[in-house]
Amino acid sequence: MDRQAKVTSVDALTAFRASLVLYTGSVGNAVNGVRDEVRRMRTWLQVDQKAYWGGRLKRLRKQLEQAEAELFTSRLSAMTSHSAARQMAVTRLRRMVRESEERARELQKWIRNYDTLVEPLLKKLDGIQHFATHDLPKAASSLAQAERTLDDYTRVAPEGGVEPGTGAKGQSGEEGLHSEGRSEKGEDE
Repeated sequence: MDRQAKVTSVDALTAFRASLVLYTGSVGNAVNGVRDEVRRMRTWLQVDQKAYWGGRLKRLRKQLEQAEAELFTSRLSAMTSHSAARQMAVTRLRRMVRESEERARELQKWIRNYDTLVEPLLKKLDGIQHFATHDLPKAASSLAQAERTLDDYTRVAPEGGVEPGTGAKGQSGEEGLHSEGRSEKGEDE
């Protein structure tokens, strides 16, 4: 029975290991990118959006106050043609203030619940991070060891048409194998 593996090249294994190393870097970068986005989103909600909606509400309330004062003045002066347009402006501004207040309340809910909603998802990222920082490098190391082992095997394997059961001098049987220090089973005796 032929007990010798026919290893012709370890190039495919080398290429796979190189791809695995590149993939490991990509996974690490992607996980770090997601973590950065989570932090940016939190900052965007807590700082940028809070400031935006707070400023918008302040401006709209000021405009509403001014429009209501103009409406009151036009009613006192009995300018009915201008009163209708001013009434529409006040109604529109009140609606915009209500909508902005609702958006600001929704924003506060998001800010309050953000960590509760995002933390479980970040926990899943921890598993991926561990996989990328521990398991993938171990796999690449194992592949490198397999490459070395197979490369050593191809160098030790007989070349030039010598049969697997034959020793260095063309002897067959156990004498040839003992001259290389191996038995038929591939173990030292």
